[in-house]
Amino acid sequence: MAVLTVHTRDGKQVQVAVSPVVSILNTLLRNEIPVHHACGGHAQCGTCRVRIVKGAERLSPIHDDERRRLAAAGAPPDFRLACQTFAFGDVTIQIPSEAS
Repeated sequence: MAVLTVHTRDGKQVQVAVSPVVSILNTLLRNEIPVHHACGGHAQCGTCRVRIVKGAERLSPIHDDERRRLAAAGAPPDFRLACQTFAFGDVTIQIPSEAS
């Protein structure tokens, strides 16, 4: 199984198993890793942004809804919505502050 390495807001590094059929948001929540999310994972709010540190090529493709939500939030190109992103291999992410 693939490994999701998470750099948390409090500076810790956590590694958890990740499945290609479970979103990164749900993986974080299942492992009690705090991440802001307001709409329940429907790409409506854009608050579950995460920065992809390593392994972007092992992520699901970005779709139009996610692209629009990220653009509306002014997110840099290395950000994804955790609710819309699935990992197909080892990936490293950073959970930014809620202001990011």
